[in-house]
Amino acid sequence: MYRQTLAHGLRTDRPDDEVRLADPDALDQEASSFAPHMIVCSDNASEVGEEVSVLSWIVIRYHDSMSASVFLDEQDTRLIQDISIEDLLGVVEETQRLLLRG
Repeated sequence: MYRQTLAHGLRTDRPDDEVRLADPDALDQEASSFAPHMIVCSDNASEVGEEVSVLSWIVIRYHDSMSASVFLDEQDTRLIQDISIEDLLGVVEETQRLLLRG
């Protein structure tokens, strides 16, 4: 349910961005076929193969008060406590800036 809520929030705020939902067990397969710039997943999602290059990741720890680890390009990992949709959209914006800087 939370996955659908996040996707809806992203689609509402960023209608020109393509948002896909994937079953956590099929993340590797979906990422390989879609080649996303950003992945948002839970900490129990399946591993993604090394051949998939993703610019940014957000790993949400549902069992830890919704804290999230953010991995952007080659920057240091940062932790966001109780991640909100605004925090998520901020990472989307940072990812877009990194893409444009290319």
